[in-house]
Amino acid sequence: MKLSGILNKIKYSDLKNFQERDISHVISDSREKFKDSVFIAVKGLTSDGADFASDAVNAGAVAVIYETEIKKMLPGITYIKVDNSRIIQSAVAGAVYSEPAAKLNITGITGTNGKTSTAYIYRHILQQNKIRCCLLGTTEYDLGKRNFIPSRTTPDAVFLQRYFKEIADSGIKHAVMEVSSHALSLNRVEDIMFDRTVFTNLTQDHLDFHKTMDDYAEAKSTLFSSHLKKDGLSVINIDDPYSDIFIKSAGYKVKTFSESRKDADLLIKKVSYYNEGMEIAYSCGNKEFIVKTNLNGRFQAFNSAAAILCALDLGLNTEDIVEAFKTPVYIPGRMEKVYDNEFQIIIDYAHTPDALERAIKTIREFKTGKLITVFGCGGNRDREKRPVMGRISCENSDLTIVTSDNPRDEDPDSIINEITAGIISGSFEIESDRITAIKRSIELAGKGDIILIAGKGHEKHQEIKGVKYPYSDADVIKNITGRANG
Repeated sequence: MKLSGILNKIKYSDLKNFQERDISHVISDSREKFKDSVFIAVKGLTSDGADFASDAVNAGAVAVIYETEIKKMLPGITYIKVDNSRIIQSAVAGAVYSEPAAKLNITGITGTNGKTSTAYIYRHILQQNKIRCCLLGTTEYDLGKRNFIPSRTTPDAVFLQRYFKEIADSGIKHAVMEVSSHALSLNRVEDIMFDRTVFTNLTQDHLDFHKTMDDYAEAKSTLFSSHLKKDGLSVINIDDPYSDIFIKSAGYKVKTFSESRKDADLLIKKVSYYNEGMEIAYSCGNKEFIVKTNLNGRFQAFNSAAAILCALDLGLNTEDIVEAFKTPVYIPGRMEKVYDNEFQIIIDYAHTPDALERAIKTIREFKTGKLITVFGCGGNRDREKRPVMGRISCENSDLTIVTSDNPRDEDPDSIINEITAGIISGSFEIESDRITAIKRSIELAGKGDIILIAGKGHEKHQEIKGVKYPYSDADVIKNITGRANG
């Protein structure tokens, strides 16, 4: 694309040293080396891309889009000043990469909990019906020809456009992605229009960033008000207290799901558990059908409902969907059974009060022995949820072992003290070393017991003082027990 074409896509207040050039790439990280690229200098919370403009030029950038003043402008380089460099990232990258999002059928999922599970279930339904679908979310970015574990739920705008191009170039037509509140607030999906938007639920989390639940809800609702195609579908959990905000933000085409409201488009009528999973009875209009799945937990009946409504909108029928569930759905780190012998060990990503309570109560529904819960809370994150999670775990578990979980820059013992401050009743122990805490839970487990290791799920690291050390709950359990998955 010509540089002049980029200028036609954005509003700019100043232009210096303009030279027409062919632009082949867009970068927002000055360490990336791409010849004939345009560098977008984004002002962040702790650093400013403008300070690294010269590095980007040395790495191959021939033009710089900036917001705050560039200290040293280099000869032969075009400098373009804009009011907000973060907002224009998606438009610039979309233009350079030939608007790849427009070539895809994209489903976006937002909510505090359930985003990952809903995305995996939706992709599973499509793939079992021979419809290729890529996925961008917390546990992996599946781009068709390659996949990898990401550093964040929703990629930055420039990378998102690149990934969409990679998906489109591979011939895949469908994508599902998790859209976090941070992504919406920080313009990571700016200019992206979705064919479907899904709201799972809203519970306490990220109040360190959004400050209030109303602000949190407002941020998430913009997925519906600003990023849904005119003929797009909104899928909403109307059992959630915040659902009205999302319904008001949605387009004219809305489908709802519920366990309690008979006016829902998809009603969860009954959930029954058996040894290897559960059966969910659904009612959709005048049609009733039963899904038998390896998934466990009433919350997965809700996540499945959201995925089913999206699949129906795509043109699949209930028979296709029921058949798809006959093949096991694998969701990394979500109620994942990693040991099943005389007792069971389950790992789950539950890191919010609501998610932890749901995970524990799900296990309560089918457990026979005692329940031991091991969990901690992340550092540099919402502190208000810590005592709440301590209370929830102790009130609903036979024993809680409070430990560390990505303490980041905080003192692990201080985090643990804030967790235990909320405990009113119930038995608990403290062990700040996570591996030792897991060993302790295994030592205490007897026949028929269940151990829930919560908070990390799929994660492959423990973040301490700015360093991400290799770590996996599943690997630790395997090393201690000498076996995995029974």
